[in-house]
Amino acid sequence: MAGIGFELRKLFRKKSLFTNIRAYAYSSLVTIGPMLLCMVMVAVMQKLQSYVNMPFAQKELFLAGSQYAFIFSLLLTSGFVMLLSRYVADRLYEKKYEDLLPSLYGVMSICLLIGGVVGIAFLLRSPLSLTFKIAEYLLFMELIIIWLLTVYVSALKDYIRIVKSFFYGAIVTILSGVLLLKVLSIQEAYATIAAMDIGFLTTLILLMTHIEGYFLQGGTRYFHFLRYITKLPAVFAIGFISTLGIYVHNFIYWGSKMSITVGDTFRFSPSYDVPVFFAFLSVIPTMVIFVVSVETSFYEKFRSYYSVILGSGTIQDIARAKKEMNDVLLQELSFIMQIQLFFSLFAMAIGIKFLPNLGQTAEQIDSFNILVLGDCLYILMYIIVLLLLYFDDRKGALLTSSLFLIANLIATPIIITTGHHGLGLLISAAVAVGMAIMRLLYILKNIDYYTFCAQPLVVKENKTILKKLMNRFRFNN
Repeated sequence: MAGIGFELRKLFRKKSLFTNIRAYAYSSLVTIGPMLLCMVMVAVMQKLQSYVNMPFAQKELFLAGSQYAFIFSLLLTSGFVMLLSRYVADRLYEKKYEDLLPSLYGVMSICLLIGGVVGIAFLLRSPLSLTFKIAEYLLFMELIIIWLLTVYVSALKDYIRIVKSFFYGAIVTILSGVLLLKVLSIQEAYATIAAMDIGFLTTLILLMTHIEGYFLQGGTRYFHFLRYITKLPAVFAIGFISTLGIYVHNFIYWGSKMSITVGDTFRFSPSYDVPVFFAFLSVIPTMVIFVVSVETSFYEKFRSYYSVILGSGTIQDIARAKKEMNDVLLQELSFIMQIQLFFSLFAMAIGIKFLPNLGQTAEQIDSFNILVLGDCLYILMYIIVLLLLYFDDRKGALLTSSLFLIANLIATPIIITTGHHGLGLLISAAVAVGMAIMRLLYILKNIDYYTFCAQPLVVKENKTILKKLMNRFRFNN
């Protein structure tokens, strides 16, 4: 976030309506721009399918295939992305730039190997055509690389380039779709997936070219980042569990009687997945506001508190800086909660009015309303998890994320039998956000202790099996 924060603080210093609008527009662009572009890309491809009268079965196959590729590529890379964010930040701080590019190649080789094996194993059992399997496999592998690349481009603080790369990829996807579906008259799902392959390959090449042109070449420590798995295992776990937690209720529905199977390969639950998608859109404004609030208000007080400690501040100076930091954090968090509640209520009103026009049934609209409230609590929980990581409270962040996941695993199967779809997410998020708030208040109350006393006087090296293997193969050098 530091790169975003630098630009936002520079804009907000000018104190005018125009610069404030620019700041929020910049935050929106770099925070949700790539996600929105991907959504627009899929929506345009669906419209193009309708325009060329593609058979309904092929439309469903495209939707299921793209959904699987996005979700499972995110799951596969989520832990590594969180770990790499810390590793890259440390290498930049230590000015060991020669380790960055090798670590990218190293993590790509690991994730592509895992993803390649899993993807082949999944598609081999499918009766779908070979052309579709190849297109689907390429999409899955490309997305794995892209999620990893965004960590390194973010490290360059060139967020606009990320958005431009996704924008050019979206344009190429749409043009490829027109060529394959309209000009060549291919009426099958693999043509649409292939168009996305071409578009994401464009994005991948643009991002990779920029990274290789910026970072130092010649480093050889390709797997040095793996030592962070033994050094900071909670960081990897938080990334994976947080991502799994938001999708696990979908997976449970995919295994229920409400699911359908497309192409004898993909299972999903349209009657539940569609309300889930629309409901999640209600948290987009809060994602933007969080970045602005944290990076322009809280971060200044956060930095001041630790600057006083590291400088020559007195006990009174430290106490005053701590109070200012805590007050600003709770004030901004309260503001975010109010904003999200407003957008949640607004989304429910809009949904009741317009979702029937999109073919949603009364039961789906009821699920949508419950899911909106669930996502409202979830995004607050996720924001607090990020704030806990600001204070390096990995234990609290991991406990909160794990509680959300476990509560979902318990509540959702029970709720399916009652017919109150979406209530499992709401209950799980309510339990987790309660835990998150208590943990954050505890950390703020005892921040002096965690700052001065929580670190061990003597660091003991844990000789885990993983670490022994890494030392054996020189991955830890």
